[in-house]
Amino acid sequence: MSRPQTRSAVRRELETGLAHHREHRLGEAETIYRTVLSKAPRNADALNLLGVIAQDCGRAAEAVALIARAVRIRRNFPEAWTNLARAQRAAGDAEGAIHSAREALALEPELAEAHAQLGRALLDLEDNEAAAAACRRAVELAPNALDAQVNLGAALSRLKDFHGAAQAYQAAHALMPLRAETLTDFGMALVEIDRCDDALRCHERAVALAPNDARTHAAHAAALRKAQEPVAALAACRRALALAPDRIDMWMLLGGGLAALGQFDEAIAIYRHILELDPACTEARRSIVAAGEHMIDAGELARMAAVADDPAADVEQRLSAGYALGALLDKAGDYDAAFARIAAASRLAREQQAAEGKGFDRAAFRVMLQRLMGYYSAPRLAAPPDFGIAAELPVFIVGMPRSGTTLVEQIIASHPIAFGAGERRDIGRLAKTLELAAGSPDPFVWPAEKVRQEAAAYLERLRAMAGEARRVTDKMPDNVLWLGLIAMLYPRARIVCCRRDLRDVCLSCYFQTFTDGLAWSNDLQDCAFRALGVEWLMEHWRKALPVPMLEVSYEALVADPETESRRLIEFVGLPWDPACLTFHTTERPILTASVWQVRQPLYASSVGRWRHYEPHLAPLIAALDAHGAEVGMTRHDEHGGEIGAAKGSVAA
Repeated sequence: MSRPQTRSAVRRELETGLAHHREHRLGEAETIYRTVLSKAPRNADALNLLGVIAQDCGRAAEAVALIARAVRIRRNFPEAWTNLARAQRAAGDAEGAIHSAREALALEPELAEAHAQLGRALLDLEDNEAAAAACRRAVELAPNALDAQVNLGAALSRLKDFHGAAQAYQAAHALMPLRAETLTDFGMALVEIDRCDDALRCHERAVALAPNDARTHAAHAAALRKAQEPVAALAACRRALALAPDRIDMWMLLGGGLAALGQFDEAIAIYRHILELDPACTEARRSIVAAGEHMIDAGELARMAAVADDPAADVEQRLSAGYALGALLDKAGDYDAAFARIAAASRLAREQQAAEGKGFDRAAFRVMLQRLMGYYSAPRLAAPPDFGIAAELPVFIVGMPRSGTTLVEQIIASHPIAFGAGERRDIGRLAKTLELAAGSPDPFVWPAEKVRQEAAAYLERLRAMAGEARRVTDKMPDNVLWLGLIAMLYPRARIVCCRRDLRDVCLSCYFQTFTDGLAWSNDLQDCAFRALGVEWLMEHWRKALPVPMLEVSYEALVADPETESRRLIEFVGLPWDPACLTFHTTERPILTASVWQVRQPLYASSVGRWRHYEPHLAPLIAALDAHGAEVGMTRHDEHGGEIGAAKGSVAA
């Protein structure tokens, strides 16, 4: 047979093999490719295609060997280089895969699959920026490439660009709507951008599609917790753990959920089980302390100290250990040692946040406050647009974190016809939604119909949670920023402003690890600046707001709980009920840092706590005095008396 006839026969056999291959008849295709190679051992096409089948059948090493032979025979074969990259990555050789993908792109720069394989291999090596660039180019060239969209979402998630990640996962979901893994990833990205309702819908569909997948149940549990549905989150945790009993993150979430429901003994038992699974888990040790167990044996203390002081240890583990040690030493009355531990942990947290570009920007905070005061000035609030809803249902509890907001909410929520909704993010999200819709942060140019729609939707969410309750509390402290908007949306709402000696507030924030990683809380002078900025804004609201506002002093509440509680309940428009005095026995989820303290009877030991640390607080006290003079604010002592006053504007 002549060579042209032989080549023609080989081409026909390859085409037959490809037809089987495309129809997923891999056995038939493999037989034909091997027949071709028996006749033409250096046929690069047959080697490449046989390698693809080997890789698809899980024989990665064989695939690498076959396709590597193909590119040695024909180096200008971009598709084979791409398939080699895919096989090398499956075999665990990410660096080899990167080299092969780049060889393919050198030959054919717009080969979408080569960009996709390059991105996936870069992801394996955690070169996330380069991975995102490669995956983005892949989807530009081939928008319907599912894997490229998914990998782009993964890269952007690692880079904390969750908006971009959500868009990539949404595109992937549109390509394959019944893929549970994509729905899970999409939901996880949505949680990060505070679209919890959408995330839960994704996770519910994913659970229905993959009921035996532990990762899907775990993501659902985390979303439920973020959405402040701790009971449902516990059920999802247990489903995940039934499938994957060694998942430490789910045990931690389960323990946190039990603590939120006041089941501290059960929570501590969970945390101790975690330590059996992973003795190095300092977060479990910190959580034991947070759940009220303040007696830790010397061996445990030594282990935590070793982790906290080890520069080679994981940063999150070091932080957990440091803050736990600080809390334990504080309870033991060893205040100098406690402060040293907290100061070291705070320095580490500041360094980590600075590296991530998440430090506290005083100048930006000042500008935001000034802008809010301008948009929500007294003359403007006196004649607002007509989009308010005359509902008395919501009660907004605001102030600095650690100023008594959880305590005040618990007192109100103990009333038989009130409901505590916890720290809701709705108002901040609502403001951002309206600002984006109008293209302006000025509420006076927002479309009235859209405003009423968003305002009504928030009330419906409160009603759905609260049933027949006549009052529902939203105790997001940072709603203090949005009191002007709240007054416009809900002119009959009640606003409760919590105040506490700022030395105690700042010290308590400094000692606390916040779920949202509040950057200002890791520096005492930033704490002072932030606290006095809030005081400055509250002074503006006192003069400008046309709605009822009550100030509650933490110190006064501790000193005379019945008088202050009666004043509080009267203000929110409810008849007095004695249950409000036994708030610590009320069974309801509490998802804040005060989860243990608020379930105890009122105690006075937190009043004037700063005095234990006075030798270390000179920078804080100086900052409070200096910034207080700049903003014209006063700080209060533990008896409610004012210390210093002046006029001016916030300075960076």
